[in-house]
Amino acid sequence: MRKTSYLLVIAAIMLLYGCNNEADEVLPEEDPIQEEEDCTPQFPDMDVTYNNYVKGIMDQYCISCHHAGNSTGPGDFSNYNGLLTYAEGSSFYARVIQDGADMPQGMAPLPKAIRDSLDVWIQNCAPLN
Repeated sequence: MRKTSYLLVIAAIMLLYGCNNEADEVLPEEDPIQEEEDCTPQFPDMDVTYNNYVKGIMDQYCISCHHAGNSTGPGDFSNYNGLLTYAEGSSFYARVIQDGADMPQGMAPLPKAIRDSLDVWIQNCAPLN
């Protein structure tokens, strides 16, 4: 009986010691979940940014309806963050970029070159500058 008790005490000490050492072990970091901020530009040689191109399009064609305050259209396209909320959604793509788009409302769709540039901007991760 004494030998069995001795073995149980030794086993318990080893178990506790082993658990204590595991806590000190440095584990490799897991790759973080990639978020939309980790976007890879699809057309890196094309310099289409919000400030150098997209803002002018929004100012000319969109903000008469899509602006802060009492606007007739959803969203505020008068600034980068307001536009970004909608630009990456399928509704924006369908209504503004793809063939058969119906925006700007009550007018002819945007010229194909402009729609293609907006598409490049989105596929390049919608850069600000």
